Amino acid sequence: MPARPLDPFSPHALKGRGAASNPEGRFESVRHHAEDDGWQSALLDEDAPRPRTEVADERARSVISRNDSPDIAFSQAINPYRGCEHGMTYW
Repeated sequence: MPARPLDPFSPHALKGRGAASNPEGRFESVRHHAEDDGWQSALLDEDAPRPRTEVADERARSVISRNDSPDIAFSQAINPYRGCEHGMTYW
């Protein structure tokens, strides 16, 4: 199977396993680009097993989370989720 093209905006990812890219913002002063040096075909293993989803029970201390960030317009929020399959984690 031919290797997929090396593209930072559409990288090889496993479905439901988090963000696969983090492109620069349009106001950034530095731009990065991928360079295919021939190693990509070794990194893409189409036959590799998919990681198992792990589900764990958790007792939350509170359903209310507090925000002290100046760019968020509220100081408290209700978020019953600790994370999601898109790779967002809350510590």
